[in-house]
Amino acid sequence: MHPSRLFKSSSHCSASPDGNFIATLSSSTIVIRSTRSLQTAQTVRLPADFSGPIVTLAWSPSSTFVLVASIDLVHVFSTSDSSFRATIRNPVGGHGKPSLIQFGARDAEIFIYAAFGLKLVIFDLFTSKAVEINNPKFYLLSSAPRGLVIQPRTEHIALLTRVSGRDLVSIHHPATRQVQRSWYPETVDAQGLAWTSDGNWLLLWDSPAHGHKILLYTPDGQFFRSIGAPSLGHSHDADLEPGIKLCSISPDSALCAVGDHSRVVRILDTNKWRTSLNLSHPSTIVPKDTLQVWQEQLNVSVEGRVLHTFLRTAQMMSPPSLSTDGKPGCSVLGFDASSTLIATRLDDLPSTLWIWDVAAGELRAVLMFHCAISFDWHPAIRELLLVTCQDDSHRGVSFVWDPLSDGPRPISLGAHLPDGKIVGKPQCVWLKGHTDLPVLLISDTQHYLMVSCGDAEQCPTPWHEPAGSERAPSSARDGFLFQTSARDGGDMLSLMTNDTSTLDDTFSFRNP
Repeated sequence: MHPSRLFKSSSHCSASPDGNFIATLSSSTIVIRSTRSLQTAQTVRLPADFSGPIVTLAWSPSSTFVLVASIDLVHVFSTSDSSFRATIRNPVGGHGKPSLIQFGARDAEIFIYAAFGLKLVIFDLFTSKAVEINNPKFYLLSSAPRGLVIQPRTEHIALLTRVSGRDLVSIHHPATRQVQRSWYPETVDAQGLAWTSDGNWLLLWDSPAHGHKILLYTPDGQFFRSIGAPSLGHSHDADLEPGIKLCSISPDSALCAVGDHSRVVRILDTNKWRTSLNLSHPSTIVPKDTLQVWQEQLNVSVEGRVLHTFLRTAQMMSPPSLSTDGKPGCSVLGFDASSTLIATRLDDLPSTLWIWDVAAGELRAVLMFHCAISFDWHPAIRELLLVTCQDDSHRGVSFVWDPLSDGPRPISLGAHLPDGKIVGKPQCVWLKGHTDLPVLLISDTQHYLMVSCGDAEQCPTPWHEPAGSERAPSSARDGFLFQTSARDGGDMLSLMTNDTSTLDDTFSFRNP
């Protein structure tokens, strides 16, 4: 792997949507750095009247504007035109600290949620007009994407609000954001909205406490049909079973994955909206030629550094359970960029990741870690997965996996820092836009760097620094070398080995 040199970071460090820039906010300036040259592209000084704690640093959809916000003040700067600046004062009209501030579908559009979901204010920077919508049902960073969704083609928004104890769905004009259509759906406590990736369908699902129910609407809000317990349940008493936790649409819009309180994930064909596949998580895993089972092994180097290696097991085993509440079901799942693989994580087995081939309807890989994990597929490169540890004992440790790799490959932020100490909350995310070589941004509140996931001996670096630029010391690379699996007993300095015959058998259908 190729690590860049270290750069100064802060608690607000964000990559642009096109992956070409990284913005870092200090007390009085925003430093924008190019990911191609690693040089400072622009330095923006905050206005003198900008004070108070910073709550948001965000990029616009086209990566041309940067937003920085405090409790009662929002500033927007242009990365291409230094003369452009916009200011919004007291954006929620005395309703306290905004719960969420972000750009909308366009660069000139900003969504601001008031505290406790009292209202949503949509600002247009070009016209200086604002539209207020009362009582958005979801208004926090973690839940707002389930309550407001943007139509991919036309930029209409569908919004879920709660009025007088009833759910209300509204469709808003792409330019004026005025209501074009609204209705009360047949739900008791709706938990999410989602457009299909092609914009042809709008989905709405009810709370798990009220059974299995998905409502389908056309793009203009006309009701099409309801998918209920007989199609989504698992027994004759399906009406009495807890319902849906999550719906996820594949990037090609052909499939919809539904997770509920069981160990089965149902895949719906969106052409007919019928169940085409059931993915049942086994309680006992039996490895075979077409199923990789990787188990994390922890070792300590002579320098006292923890080494994360993976053993491909050939014996029958059951995944470890780290959950204390014992809640069953699947509320974390996602398709890869090609829509051919889907990753799932059961709520009662938070340290185990299941990788399924949706075309063959088979389990292809099981990755078992020593702590609870989250994951994120690369947004453009197929079958490339980032796994991030959520436990304090694994702070700053992430893993990259693909079907032909020799198990998950560890990436440690702490191994690259001068004193090895991680300060604040670490992050590890894909840089979008880098489709030639996958690149990660990893950081804490003091340092950040980029890591190219290509083979260090064969692939060039995706960035090109001018001659004379400060380079990272060679010892800093040690934290990003691929670690060979425990079964190989190989040298830690060897990168990806050429002997992948077993893995090629597992995913032989991927090769021409």
